[in-house]
Amino acid sequence: MLFKTEPGRLKQVVYRDGLYIIPRDDGHILVGSTLEDVGFDKGVTEAARIDLSRRAAELLPFLEQTPMVGHWAGLRPGSPDNIPIMARHPSIENLYLSSGHYRYGVTMAPASAQLMVNLILGRPNPIDVAPYRWPA
Repeated sequence: MLFKTEPGRLKQVVYRDGLYIIPRDDGHILVGSTLEDVGFDKGVTEAARIDLSRRAAELLPFLEQTPMVGHWAGLRPGSPDNIPIMARHPSIENLYLSSGHYRYGVTMAPASAQLMVNLILGRPNPIDVAPYRWPA
C-alpha cells in the first residue's frame, strides 16, 4: 500500500517481522506486504489493508493520520528451489535474467542489481554467484 506525506518525514527503510516500510523522495511511503496463496488472483482484500495499516502504524504512529493513496496486489515469481535466478540465458545471446526473488524482490533489488551489472559487464562479483545460475 502507499501513503502520502511530506518529503523527508521518513528517511530510511524500516523492516520488522516481515513488514517493510520504504520512503520515497517525493513523500510517498510504501508499506508491504502480505502473503496469500490465492493462485493468480491479484485482487486486494480489506483484511490485508487493515492488517498492513495496523502493523505499519505500530512502528510509525504518524501513519495512522497519513492518507493512504494506493493499495494493490501482485504476483511473486519464485524459483523451484527458492533461490533467485541471476544469470545469462544458456541459449539466447545477450539475455540476462534476474528473477525468482519471491517476496524479497523489493528488499533484494539493490544487491541483485549490482550483481547483475557486474555479471553483464564481466566484472568480478563480491560473492560467488554460482548458486544463482540458470537451472540445469
